[in-house]
Amino acid sequence: MSKLSKLELGVFLPIGNNGFLMSKTAPQYQPSFEMNKQIAILAENIGFDFVFSMSKWRGFGGATNFWDSTLESVALMTGLAAVTSRIGVIATIQPVLFPPAVAAKMAATIDDISGGRFGINIVTGSFLDEYEQMGILPPNYDVDRYRYAAEWLHVVKRLWTEDSVTFDGEWFHLNDCRSGPKTVQKPHPFIICAGSSDEGFRFTAKQGNYSFIGGITVEDVKRASKRMKDTAAEYGREIKIATTLLPILDDSQAAAEKQWKYYQEGADTEALTTLAGYYSKKQRESSKERIKKMELDISFAGRMIPGTPAQLADIIEELVVDGGVDSIQLLFPDYIKGLKTFHAEVMPLLQRRELRMAS
Repeated sequence: MSKLSKLELGVFLPIGNNGFLMSKTAPQYQPSFEMNKQIAILAENIGFDFVFSMSKWRGFGGATNFWDSTLESVALMTGLAAVTSRIGVIATIQPVLFPPAVAAKMAATIDDISGGRFGINIVTGSFLDEYEQMGILPPNYDVDRYRYAAEWLHVVKRLWTEDSVTFDGEWFHLNDCRSGPKTVQKPHPFIICAGSSDEGFRFTAKQGNYSFIGGITVEDVKRASKRMKDTAAEYGREIKIATTLLPILDDSQAAAEKQWKYYQEGADTEALTTLAGYYSKKQRESSKERIKKMELDISFAGRMIPGTPAQLADIIEELVVDGGVDSIQLLFPDYIKGLKTFHAEVMPLLQRRELRMAS
């Protein structure tokens, strides 16, 4: 990848209480539209490309009641689409929760509100307990989840592009189903998938525009990036790679590591044990990797990177130039402070290294 490639930057919004640090010593707060609106508007004003929200329906408890309070992703991003004008807005949708005709019209509505800035993160269900509590899981869903999602997306795409859809599938049955207006983006909004199993990788390679990948180390991300791009090439497709980072920035490495250690020492062990229990019930190799990651840091979605702005810029450059990463989503202990620091101290370094265009 050329250094001149434009790196996309996004914000992984804190729609759950306390953001993404499972720690008693990290900032403690409840999610709110007002807070996420402030973050989204700031991100837009400093030149970020998108804001992204997860979907969570059951928390992990513990001393911090971690993610026992969460906003609903689609509703939140609808509101953010209306109060922003340029930045992309990405919501998470689980096919098992939204029938295709409902999802198609919701997406078309948000795409209209945003003027064609809407994207969808498809999640087949990381924690099935969330859906079991609702009593909505189809039989054998854990085994069939990607076939289910593929049939769901097939129907949704048809509804976005055809005047009438008649379909008789394994799970979905439509008769002369109409859905208008169509989406502003043609043929439809962009799709993000985060599957990390072999089946999930192939689903993403065939269906997605972005692959959202994680990893314990930079090398892990680089390997997964190459694997995904190679898999997409097997289907004659190109795909962008997205990953997450949670910077802990300070003037020196020692000061940043002191803050990192402070968060680590406050680990909410009860919530972490609950989370590990969910993963241990799964047989997928990707679940074992998540348990391994939790032994190294207490951040749920983005590996904590303690260091100086220059060190963070080095890591980003390595991910983009050597790792083929196209898009990085950032998380912060304090989002407003973190975004302002990133804009003032890291963004100029990325621009000088020709990883970002000057705004």
